[in-house]
Amino acid sequence: MNAMTANEDLLKFEIPEVVFGRGALGQIGDCAGRLGGERVLLVTDPGVAAAGWVDEAIGHLRDAGLDWAVFDNVVTNPRDFQVEQGIQLYRRKRCDVIVAVGGGSPIDTAKGIAILASNHGAIHEYEGCNLVTQPIPPLVCAPTTAGTGADVSQFSIIADTRRKVKMTLLSRAIMPDVSLIDPRLLTTLSLEMIAATGMDALTHAVEAYVSSLAWPMTDPHALHAIELVGRHLREAARAKSPAALDGMFIACLEAGIAFSNAILGAIHALAHPLGALYDIHHGVANAVLLPAVVRKNMGYALSRFADIAHALSPETRGRGVRAAAEAVPEMLDALIADIGLPSRLSELGVDPADIPALAEMAQVDPCMLTNPYCYSKAEIESMYRDAL
Repeated sequence: MNAMTANEDLLKFEIPEVVFGRGALGQIGDCAGRLGGERVLLVTDPGVAAAGWVDEAIGHLRDAGLDWAVFDNVVTNPRDFQVEQGIQLYRRKRCDVIVAVGGGSPIDTAKGIAILASNHGAIHEYEGCNLVTQPIPPLVCAPTTAGTGADVSQFSIIADTRRKVKMTLLSRAIMPDVSLIDPRLLTTLSLEMIAATGMDALTHAVEAYVSSLAWPMTDPHALHAIELVGRHLREAARAKSPAALDGMFIACLEAGIAFSNAILGAIHALAHPLGALYDIHHGVANAVLLPAVVRKNMGYALSRFADIAHALSPETRGRGVRAAAEAVPEMLDALIADIGLPSRLSELGVDPADIPALAEMAQVDPCMLTNPYCYSKAEIESMYRDAL
């Protein structure tokens, strides 16, 4: 990854194998097998299982002649102890490949399990950048939400339940081998979750485009993702039309590719503590914070926000750079209202008394390092209050 190279002039661009289209889940057994797997740990959550996708995946594993064990003790904002439970099952069943069927939480948990399968120790030892030294077992992902991009990223976010913080694990070693993107899997997702995860994808794309590590390989993916979200999220969150779901899955894919290589920014730095302290869904936290942080970031990347405005709405192309950029927060407010998500932290139960502690955690979050500007604790507190 470009931020971590010894020579700052060198850039890298990483992406897994991607299989896209209706029926892609049917490739899960073949992919696990050709990566050398014989005994699969399938990581998922109860909601995905109830929707029927786990049973379908197991059928494909069976057809490929593979053995399997299912680990489904995963929740939103996955916990460290769940990773530990997963690795115990992996070892007990003598698994040699991991597949994740689910949203960001099962995929991040699967990455944590994969780290411990070959690197050992506790998951807390791998918080930070490039601390995973040994290759992980083969990892195949089938995302069930169009938002997190975890299936194509170098990130895993795991909650440390003792410290009540979200740990960021960032390493090329934990990028999945294959992502199977099957738009059918979105059809069982609630409209609220389509809205929330769609805003997560938009946040990834916006932050990747204004990141200090953005470069010509990440920019087109970020901008196209923003354009697709602007075009499809309202319809996807209202009626789940096939065209809109396809568009949102491509947006999620491109946003994931962009942020995995350009990293993120202050929105995620502020959102992670909300997930840790309040267990707020990550996409909802991003949605509430997005307009407030964009208003603060505006002055540090004005022309880039003008590009974002053009991607969201072609009508802004006739405006000057400043006028176009300054339209972005209002467009975001309108989108959030149209898809029915909360717009204030107070609606999510955030206590103003917690803002200093939230700001302290946000200031040291690794995502703040690639924001266009690194904010002080007082400035971060101000942004939380603006969103309150």
